[in-house]
Amino acid sequence: MISSVTTTQDHFALMEQLCPFKPARGPKQVFPAFDSSHRNFVDEGMQIEFNHAIQTRDGADLAADIYLPIGLSEGSKLPVVLAITPYGKQNAFDASKIPPSRNFDPGFDGVVFSKYTPFEASDPAFWTKQGFAYVIVDARGSYASGGARLTFVSKLDGLDAYDIIEYLGTRPWTNGHVGMIGSSALGAIQWQAASLRPPHLAAIMVQDGYTDLYRELAYKGGVPHKNFMELLTTSYMAHGNNERSPVIDLGEACERYPFFNEFWEMHSSDTKSITCAVYVISSLADNGIHTPGSIRGYLTVRSGLKFLELHQYRKWEWQLTAESLERQAAFFNHVLIGPDRHSAGSVNFWPPVRLHIAEKHYAGSWRREKEFPIARTIRTRYYLGLENQLSKASSMMENASVTYDAKTRSVFWKTRFNSPTEITGTSRLHITLSISSGSDADIFVTLQKLDRDGNTVHFPYHTFINDGHVAWGWLRASKRKLDEHPVGDEVAHTFLEEDVQPLQPGQKIEVDIGIQPSATLFRAGEALKLVVQGRDFGNYDPASEIPRAGSGCNEGQHKIFLEGSYLELPVIPPMFR
Repeated sequence: MISSVTTTQDHFALMEQLCPFKPARGPKQVFPAFDSSHRNFVDEGMQIEFNHAIQTRDGADLAADIYLPIGLSEGSKLPVVLAITPYGKQNAFDASKIPPSRNFDPGFDGVVFSKYTPFEASDPAFWTKQGFAYVIVDARGSYASGGARLTFVSKLDGLDAYDIIEYLGTRPWTNGHVGMIGSSALGAIQWQAASLRPPHLAAIMVQDGYTDLYRELAYKGGVPHKNFMELLTTSYMAHGNNERSPVIDLGEACERYPFFNEFWEMHSSDTKSITCAVYVISSLADNGIHTPGSIRGYLTVRSGLKFLELHQYRKWEWQLTAESLERQAAFFNHVLIGPDRHSAGSVNFWPPVRLHIAEKHYAGSWRREKEFPIARTIRTRYYLGLENQLSKASSMMENASVTYDAKTRSVFWKTRFNSPTEITGTSRLHITLSISSGSDADIFVTLQKLDRDGNTVHFPYHTFINDGHVAWGWLRASKRKLDEHPVGDEVAHTFLEEDVQPLQPGQKIEVDIGIQPSATLFRAGEALKLVVQGRDFGNYDPASEIPRAGSGCNEGQHKIFLEGSYLELPVIPPMFR
């Protein structure tokens, strides 16, 4: 059982039982070669130690790079900012080190950071100037660290993080307070670490980090997204360990385990056990990867001090901007050094939630909130009608329906707003559906914004894409069983094998599809467009870093019955905007 996994040996045994290891395949060159030699030197105003060995409970030596401010007086005690990465601690944050393609734009123009800034981590030069020690560690079995990598972020990373934190928290040059930082996989490792409650871990700062590999990456809406799992195996894990040890083929795991089980639980975080201070910084432009998990993590932790910031920018860019860094420093100063009770930027004056409401690409405004989802939200239903219209009046036409080819076509509905309308939170699509052939259906949903002239308004999407929409949703119809204990306003499904409900051609079924969180303002005269189709969104390269659904299970045609089918939107009352 997962609850019994408290040692490295337990983890190895369970992983081997659930998914036998595969030889590490020839690495795809994504990042440059790494330096595993131990050395000390001074550069860019920092005292730097490369590849300091930190030993874990099973004897594996993990390699850490330690950055300290120069000119420290004897007996100085520093707070520690820690990142643990599977991507290489010396892989500088340079877009040129990731294959350029597909409208690739990480948004680094105008953002300044040092040459020591690792991929999806933070800039050590910034933190040392603020009086912190900055430490970044190669995760087990990757790059300069010893041990076997096995798989992507899992419970084992939490065990290793515990040992790293306790080692750093007891060094003579630290004040005993460690805070973790980083995005994506580095954020996911933070959830794993904090759930074990290391005594010297004072805070985590998750800058977009999934909590559930199955629901948020491998099987969004129960639809397999195998390509990204294969990418993690062939590019990141296999390259990082230089074929030193076998790794689990996550693409094969997708095929072997189409339902949530122990394997996927091993790659999920127990966020309800977290009690340290938490600052979640998540991009609503990162929907489809990290946003839902970041929000779920914030809502479920039991921390006495926690903050949620939802912005609309590319995550790699935002975490390195001066505006974000100022708040990051304020948070770590508060929890790792001591509360600042007087300055205007003090954490004592922060609202629990800071939310950016978007109007279009990089245009919008910030707002303070007490909670998320917002308590004053009015759940408003727009019914699917004839002539592609969404209406607040329910359709009473019993046999009215629309049909689309399940592999190649789409259908849409629109509504134009007569006054400013804000949609903030998780939307829900409830439809009655039938299929003409086959035994299942993959359904893909987008919410799009149209300007007054009917042109599509785009937003950032998936970290580096510029032609995104308002929000997205997925569902494999046989996995439509709803979870009776959703978190926040999410539309949750169980995704358990015993809850599967196969379809028969001609059979009418009702499905609820969660449309991931958004925060968008529509001006008077602008429109919302709902698109439903049987294939994934966009025309991106299947080999790209963008999680994509495969060819799917669709056959023939899908029919949507209009009576009782609706789109439920989280509308924020105008008087409170």
